[in-house]
Order: sequence, then C-alpha cells, then structure tokens
Amino acid sequence: MTIIAQISDTHLMDVESGDVRAPKRIEWLRRCVRDINRLDPGPDAVIHTGDMSQHGSHAEYILAREILTELNMPFYVTPGNRDSRAELKKVFSQDGYFQPDSIFLQYAVDVGPIYLVAIDSVCEGSRAGELCDDRLGVLDEMLNEKPNTPTALFMHHPPFEVLTSNEPFQFGSRDVVDKFADILRHHSQITQIFCGHAHRSFVSDLADTRALTVPSIAVDLRLDFPDTMDDTPAYQIHSLYPGHGFFSETRFVT
Repeated sequence: MTIIAQISDTHLMDVESGDVRAPKRIEWLRRCVRDINRLDPGPDAVIHTGDMSQHGSHAEYILAREILTELNMPFYVTPGNRDSRAELKKVFSQDGYFQPDSIFLQYAVDVGPIYLVAIDSVCEGSRAGELCDDRLGVLDEMLNEKPNTPTALFMHHPPFEVLTSNEPFQFGSRDVVDKFADILRHHSQITQIFCGHAHRSFVSDLADTRALTVPSIAVDLRLDFPDTMDDTPAYQIHSLYPGHGFFSETRFVT
C-alpha cells in the first residue's frame, strides 16, 4: 500500500499583515502537519494542491515552507489561483522537482509505485482554471514516459462540475476540459484526479476517470460542513492498494 496525503487551500497570511484571520489559518496548517506526522503507517508523500497563500507574497511562502518542512516525509506543492508562480517557485525550487526552464509549475515524481503528476491549472488574474496547449502537451509527454505505471494527477481546479457549488464549472472554457479529457482517454494508466479549489469534498468523474476535490484547510473558507466543526481542519488520505486503485478518506484534526 502506498499513501499520499493531500492538503489544500490553506490561504495563509503573514501575521504581520494584521489580518485577524492569519493566526488561526497558521494554526490549522500546523495542526494538520502534526497529525500527518502521527499517522501509522505514515504517508509516503504529501502534496499541497494550491491556494497556499492568500496574497501571493514572499512572506506567506516563507511561512508555508517553515511549517511544511516539519513534515517527516517528502512534500510537493502546486499552484492555485491565489498563488504567485514566481514567488512559489522562488521559495520551493530548491526542492528540485520544478522544471527550471518552464514558467508553468508542472512536474512528475515517483512515489513508490505511483507516478505523481502535478498540473498547473492557473490562469493569471482569474479565479477560473486554464490549460493551454503548452501545458497539455507537457502533460501528454509526461504520461507517455510511463504508460504502464499507476498514475495520479493532482491539480488545483477541478475539471468537472462541482454540483454543490454556486459556480459548478470552474474552468474558463469547456473546450480546454474537452482537450484534457481526450488526453485522459489515451492514457489508461491514470487511476484518479485529485483537486482543490472548491473548498469542499466532492466526487465525480471525467472521461471514465474518478475525480475528487478536498476540503480547504482554511476552515473559515470551507463549505458544506456544519458550524460545529468551525475549528476542525481537514485533509485527505489517498491509499493505493495494488489491483484495486485508490481509497480516499477525509481526516478531521481535533
């Protein structure tokens, strides 16, 4: 069994900003990190699927890195619409998985028997997702490298309708999602798509591939959870059982 923990939508703010929400958001992420470190068996890797920061400032990414480096296992990050690619790359490029010659933050790494592929779905200046031909081309190339390896795709924007949202479709164009779906159909090794952005748990599918969103760690922005859980951050654990695919569970940190 191989385990990947997914955290998302922390929306961290520097305490020096004076925003009253900053301390709690920092605390919620720290609590999740401590909880992940206590898991037995522990995850083989952790990935943050975007909106790490609220304002995309250098100080927010320094803060995020300080907290995430407390993890006992490798961790990876991918951008969301609130993030600054330039600042994210500046702070996390030392980990060596970003492609140095690309403006987009897409990459692939091996996590045990899993080929983890991170997709940059950010459209600068917009909440909506985007996948240009360059990004789709790179994705197709990465998938061609390991056609027989179980592959998990991680991205910020869900490429499917989140029916419980006021904005169910969260990409700027359906044509883009159709092109993405065509790639999925040509790569049967893709086992699942894991997303953030929606701030809620939701399960769907695209091109016969199971896809889901995770709740935001920023509890004050989380949706579809009862008020009694307003100080209970959550993240998800995805466990790959050989021959059976991924099993996912939401873990609440009390």
